[in-house]
Amino acid sequence: MTSNNDTAETDASGSQVDLAYRMIEDMIVTLELAPGSRIAEATLVGRLGIGRTPIREALLRLAANRLLTWLPRRGMAVPEINIQLQLKVFETRKALEMLLVPAAARRRTQEEAQTIAQIAAEFRQLLGTDRHLELLRLDRRFIATLVEVSRNPFLHTIEPLYSLSRRFWLAHSDLYRTRFRDEPLTEFHIRMADAVAEGDEEKARRHTEDFMNYVEEYTLYLGTELSLPGRKSR
Repeated sequence: MTSNNDTAETDASGSQVDLAYRMIEDMIVTLELAPGSRIAEATLVGRLGIGRTPIREALLRLAANRLLTWLPRRGMAVPEINIQLQLKVFETRKALEMLLVPAAARRRTQEEAQTIAQIAAEFRQLLGTDRHLELLRLDRRFIATLVEVSRNPFLHTIEPLYSLSRRFWLAHSDLYRTRFRDEPLTEFHIRMADAVAEGDEEKARRHTEDFMNYVEEYTLYLGTELSLPGRKSR
């Protein structure tokens, strides 16, 4: 029989793993851990102030989600950014997102609607600013909230795909801005959040489809630009 102390220790350990995962994921997405860089477990322990065991479990989870890669006999590394792989990330993400957002609109409670409306308000505050890291972190919270509200545990698989997409966008944000503006990305999220908060499943589906078409357009554009002589992915 498990004691209350054992349960508390398990919960504490689990929360430490979740915290380590979020912190390391953030370092990967924001390019603080550069593509191709090796992962030094001891350095992360000292840097994050979290024990070696939770750090190791978080790294294994990140590797399972393809946010880290195994190098034979050399440990783990941050994956390089690859446009061909990113197109496959988008292909999968699109299918899941077209399920996720309408499901969240259909199943959200009134309390959850208020939470999502607050997220939409925070997106509005960031609209037109250059606070890109804040925007990426809010985007992470938005997607995690939608997954929770959708009440479909299998849709958690979209979260690492979004992490890879955020990293791809940030790595090429200067190139992106040669043709696109930052505002439409935020505007799409506001429309999607509003539709979910309103419980309007059809509107949520329509805005998600528009957003996916926009993301596909700029991903293909970046892929074309990166394939030109003298251009390369970070």
